[in-house]
Amino acid sequence: MFRWLSRLLESPRADAEKQQGDVHALDRSDDPRGGVQSDEYRHAAPVEIVEDAGVAMGGPGGAVPEDLSPDERRERDRT
Repeated sequence: MFRWLSRLLESPRADAEKQQGDVHALDRSDDPRGGVQSDEYRHAAPVEIVEDAGVAMGGPGGAVPEDLSPDERRERDRT
C-alpha cells in the first residue's frame, strides 16, 4: 500500500497511543519544539527568548507576570 494512503487510513490516535508512558516517543531530531523541551525553555518567562539546537524560540505561552491583582487588572481593562 502507498505510504500516504496508509497514513491517511491510520487511526488519528496512533501518535497519542504511541506516546503513552514514553515522554520521548514524539521527539524529533529536526524540531527542538517537539517532545520534551529543555528545562531552560520550560522555566522561561513568556517574554524571554530561548535558544535550543540553533533555534531561537519565545518562552512558553502564558500571561506576562504583573504586580497587579486580578481585580486590579479587571478594573484597568474596563476603563
